[in-house]
Amino acid sequence: MNKITQSEFIKLIKSGEKLPDNLSVGGSLDLKGTGITELPDNLSVGGSLDLKGTGITELPDNLSVGGGLYLRGTGITDVLYIDKIGGNNRPAYILKNQGVTKISCGCFFGTEHQALKYIAYKNNYSDEELKAAFKKFNQKFKG
Repeated sequence: MNKITQSEFIKLIKSGEKLPDNLSVGGSLDLKGTGITELPDNLSVGGSLDLKGTGITELPDNLSVGGGLYLRGTGITDVLYIDKIGGNNRPAYILKNQGVTKISCGCFFGTEHQALKYIAYKNNYSDEELKAAFKKFNQKFKG
């Protein structure tokens, strides 16, 4: 795994060269409006990953995000955007990543099971509300 900073990542994008696989950014990675169209496989981001307004159409294999994942305004089509969920009325995204349904809400990105365990506890969401959101996603995208 090649560890780099956000500014080094941006320099790689601006160079026009294909980003190498196995990159790791320790903190958050804000790529909104950069024009990036593809992320490298095995990308690891320690904090949040902001892809708003990019040309990204799919997430890479083995993407790891330690915080939130922000997808509004991307070309990713198999995502369900939920404007407000839970007691804190936070936006959320439910999507498929490598065949696994995952949710991003606030500083969380993980599986349905992890969401029901963590988000419901931390953010005062009801299990029923999250289960209904996942059911809606699965119906829309034939889960």
